[in-house]
Amino acid sequence: MAFGKRKHSRQFILPKLQITSMMDMFTIILIFLLFSFSTKPQTFTFDKDVKLPESTAKTDYNENIKLVLSQTCLRLEGDVVATLKNGKVTGLDPDKPKESSLYKKLKAYREEAEALESIAKRKENILFLCDKHHSFKTINNIVKTAAMAGYPNFEFAVLKK
Repeated sequence: MAFGKRKHSRQFILPKLQITSMMDMFTIILIFLLFSFSTKPQTFTFDKDVKLPESTAKTDYNENIKLVLSQTCLRLEGDVVATLKNGKVTGLDPDKPKESSLYKKLKAYREEAEALESIAKRKENILFLCDKHHSFKTINNIVKTAAMAGYPNFEFAVLKK
């Protein structure tokens, strides 16, 4: 047996970098960051007769359904749903909330949201802009009706102190 130098017939081949999975990861992170960060706070325009309470709380009002209760009417996403008479919402019977126009409109929003495939496009919460002079009973009837329609989560809008 001869002990000598062995010649290697194969040469060293530099492995290629597989970046497909890394690109997938960066794409997912980018999409997550785009949806979760906002560059500026949202500003809202609402009726002059709405007087919001003041607070020092800091909350980001993301994609929410806007429900505005002014001294004269109740608006859902800018559309007048009901009017107010003597501090009571007309057409909103506390004993039969499912017959109100607010319930029917919110139920339609819920069905439309469930039809969407993308969770990011859904509006799950209600941003409630409510005049601070309304009674608890009036506000409570609206909140209960919205909860029955499938929107139990509320964010109450306040002015920055």
